[in-house]
Amino acid sequence: MLKVNAQDPEPQRRGQILAVVILGIALSAATLSGINLVNEQYEYNVPNAIFLISVLGLFVLNRLGYVAAACMLTVTLIVAASAVFLSGEDLAQTFIIMCIPVFIASFLLVPWSGFVVSAVVIFNTLIFNQATVNTLSLLTFITVTTFAYLLARSLDRVNRQNWHRAFYDSLTGLPNRALFHDLLTQAVNRSKSDHIPRAVLFMDLDQFKVINDSLGHRAGDELLIIAAQRLQNCLRPGDTAARLGGDEFIVLLDGVGDVEDAVQVAQRIAKALGAPIKLAGRQMVVSTSMGIVLCEDANCEPDDLLRNSDAAMYHAKAEGKARCKVFNADMHAQALRRLELENELRLAIEREALTIYYQPKVLLSTGIIVGMEALVRWDHPTFGQIAPREFIPLAEDVGLINSLGRWVLEEACAEARRWQEQYPAAPPLVTSVNLSIRQFQGSDLVPEIAEILHQTRLDPGCLELEITERVVMEDVEYAIDVLEHLKKLGIKVALDDFGTGYSSLEALRRFPLDALKIDKVFIDGLPKSQQDTAVVQLVVDLAHAVGIQAVAEGVETVEQLTQLRDMGCDQAQGYYFWKPLMGEEAAALHAGSLRWLLDQSPSTEPYRDV
Repeated sequence: MLKVNAQDPEPQRRGQILAVVILGIALSAATLSGINLVNEQYEYNVPNAIFLISVLGLFVLNRLGYVAAACMLTVTLIVAASAVFLSGEDLAQTFIIMCIPVFIASFLLVPWSGFVVSAVVIFNTLIFNQATVNTLSLLTFITVTTFAYLLARSLDRVNRQNWHRAFYDSLTGLPNRALFHDLLTQAVNRSKSDHIPRAVLFMDLDQFKVINDSLGHRAGDELLIIAAQRLQNCLRPGDTAARLGGDEFIVLLDGVGDVEDAVQVAQRIAKALGAPIKLAGRQMVVSTSMGIVLCEDANCEPDDLLRNSDAAMYHAKAEGKARCKVFNADMHAQALRRLELENELRLAIEREALTIYYQPKVLLSTGIIVGMEALVRWDHPTFGQIAPREFIPLAEDVGLINSLGRWVLEEACAEARRWQEQYPAAPPLVTSVNLSIRQFQGSDLVPEIAEILHQTRLDPGCLELEITERVVMEDVEYAIDVLEHLKKLGIKVALDDFGTGYSSLEALRRFPLDALKIDKVFIDGLPKSQQDTAVVQLVVDLAHAVGIQAVAEGVETVEQLTQLRDMGCDQAQGYYFWKPLMGEEAAALHAGSLRWLLDQSPSTEPYRDV
């Protein structure tokens, strides 16, 4: 009964209060009419009926959502009724009743409107009607008006603060998810009537987690504030930007011609957000991944637009980040699979349902196995074998990579220690474990690894951590500091996928490394491609020049192996030697102290992306 047809929460609240007031006035008027009828004072029947009809009309007007108009008319009706039906001594005696419209105006319109009502009442009573009013009553009336103003202003300020906290992001000042969803719902409803397309842009700051983890939360907050300011400066009048949480922002383009218009706005936003930012004394460049979805028919629903723009954004990230993608129907099925995989991966990590395989590393000068690289695999009971290139990025995106990486590190170290205890006569192997960028940027990396080594009782010299160029080049000074702390523990460090990133020679010279791993993409070109051959020789010579070893990945043919030996490459791994092995198979291989001979037949297993 008290429901008010208003979109915004504040008019709804005021309308509900006004509805109670109006019903109270109506009940009072009806009661007075009944008393008049009992006392046979029939001359009041018509005025009472007019007053009651007017009050009910105000109730309907308020219920339809015209709260401000209903409030002003309610105040006007009370003041006018008093002026019409009361005069002289009656008006003076009921003067204090005029506090009611004062309170209504102060609390339901704006706080100062009570003074306007008070002035009208005083003018009508003292000047127009020239009624004699008790001084105490007049002072009381003025005091009540002032009190109503102060109290209403205080409550109004509190309500505004609470409303702002409920619907705006406290850090950036942008609308939050709740308010954006409400605005999007209104826009979709307008689109169904005016047939003007709307677009939703879902965006994510690609480097935010790295910056937040490495430079601290203060730098992360500063990045979000700057990004929000730049985002707002890119919008057209009528568009809305909101922060959904974390580093996710969303934009409602309220009226676009077609999808190309939305893409142009997205490109303008990406360019603005991609301008250099100075954080914690460092110059940073932050890219943005965006997903775009268009609402151009009557079947659009707000939740569908949010979900589909989110799915398009993840496709942009999967294709290399720093780009935007427009949603299509295929993305929905892929988004459902991604959601299923996320839930299954979370359970698999909790239940330790993943498996670690080990690929041997061979010392090319002797053919002796000198190490094993730990590679995590996921054999799902329903989906089958899920490639690492699918579930590793997923773990990074949903925040599972740290728990996954720690589990792999713990299992690999424990397995290496078991081999040593099981086969004490065999020479100890170096076990290599890959570190993700999220792990490397974590502040607790070094103490966590030290704890794992202590728990597993593995010699630090038997552990090698592999990191990619992109990881160390995100923040060179930070990377050097972490690597030096790892080296102090006695751990070996290898730079993985070398040649595919953007390491500078000066930075490479400063990194405390033990090995450079030549990426498989260059090994594939041996010996046919002169360019790849030259790159591999350059990397081998560079590694030796800085006093570290060169390791070739993905060796598949005897020709590749022969040329690598001739180039002076130190170690190699790949399907030419052995496919990744289960722990028991790797242990048996280790126990046999096998040597790989150059004329030995290669593995019959095809090479797989590991």
